[in-house]
Parts: sequence; C-alpha cells; structure tokens
Amino acid sequence: MRKKKKSDEGASEGWLLPYSDIMTLLLALFIILFAMAKIDQHKFEEFRTEFGTILSNHSNTYQAGKNMLSAQSGAAKNPSLVKKDQLEAQQLQNVSDQLQQSIDKDPNLAKNITVSLQSDGIHINLKSNILFASGNADLNDQAQKALNILAPSLKILSQNPVVIAGYTDNMPYKTNNGPYHSNWELSSARAINVMQYYVNDQTLNESNVSIQAYAENKPRASNSTPAGQAQNRRVEIIIQRINYSK
Repeated sequence: MRKKKKSDEGASEGWLLPYSDIMTLLLALFIILFAMAKIDQHKFEEFRTEFGTILSNHSNTYQAGKNMLSAQSGAAKNPSLVKKDQLEAQQLQNVSDQLQQSIDKDPNLAKNITVSLQSDGIHINLKSNILFASGNADLNDQAQKALNILAPSLKILSQNPVVIAGYTDNMPYKTNNGPYHSNWELSSARAINVMQYYVNDQTLNESNVSIQAYAENKPRASNSTPAGQAQNRRVEIIIQRINYSK
C-alpha cells in the first residue's frame, strides 16, 4: 500500500529563499569571470559598486522573505486571534438584532430610531424629536423612555469603545432664546447629555465613551425641506469594534 504524503502547510513560499541565494551566486560568478577575462580598472570599479548594491538588496530580500514566512507561521500558530474576531463579530450581530427587536415593539421608536451593523461597529441613529424640544438639549420623558429601551442591549457591549455624536439642521441657532450660542454648542450639549445619562445609570463605561459635535455638518438629507431637516437633527451612538482599524 502506498503511503500518503504528509501535507506541508505553509511551504508554498519556502522556495523563495534558496532561489534568491542561487540567483545571487550565479550573478556573482558572472561578474568575477567577466573581470578576469577583461581587466579594466574603471569597469572593475563599476562592477564592484553594482555588486555591493546587489548583495545589499539580496540581504533585504532575504530578511523580507524570513519575515513573511515568520508572519505566516505566527498566524498558523495563533488561531485564537481569528477566533476572537469571529466571536466579536457574532456578538455585535446578536446585539444589533436585539436592539432592532426592542425598537420594533414600539411604533414610535421604529419611526425615529434606526440600527445598522457596519464595518466599524453598530450605528444607532436617533432623531432628535424623540429626545429634545426644539433648541433644547434637556432629555424629556420620551427621550428617557427610548434610551431605557436600548440600555439592556448596550450594556452587553459596555467594554467596547463608544462614540456619541450630535447633529443639527442648518437653521441658525437663536442665541436670545436659549443657553447656547451656536449649533455647535447645541449639538455638543445633546451628545453630552445622552452620554451622561448612560454613564450615570452604568449602561456605558465612562472610560470607554467619548462625544463628537458636528452642528449642521454631515447632513443625512437635504436641508431644503422640513422632512430633510428632521432627519439631520439627530444623535448617533456608535458602538465600535474593539480591534477595529480603518
């Protein structure tokens, strides 16, 4: 009975290093033979300089090959890194589904809150009309109800980095009617109040959360219509992947 050949995983790139050695030695032999056949000091100096460059490049290529093989070997020896990423992706998917199910139970929330799982994490978009009165950053009773419904699912990911961002429409903020001086301050205050609410009830870990303020910048819809302006007045909660890189 013929013995089965053992698989040699990771060996497909192993030929690169000896091949590079052979080619370098052949080139060196060619240069030496040429110099012996026709001794010209000027030409010899040119060949010597070129030969030094080749050897230097060979050294870099050799090291790069070693690094590549080492990285592949390391990846093969650390499947836990892949496993950890898969587990995080599955957890984010589960939490995203839970959030959507909680929102769908309330028609008012379903109209004003959207959840999407994106490459960097979970994005929760809340229209400001269910959170704040016009030109105000104080959380009303309806806002607290909405945030409380989301809280159990968010708490599962309390160790993940969280960004809370505030946005407004393009209508200038009237400074004589409120405590804020611009849409920048209003959007910032709204993001801060949502953050503080979740930190105070221990839904989010204060060391992992930050806020962003965009005012009327980065609109989701055109500000030329009241419906578009309503979409742009919002707070967005982003639960980021722990190991996410752009």
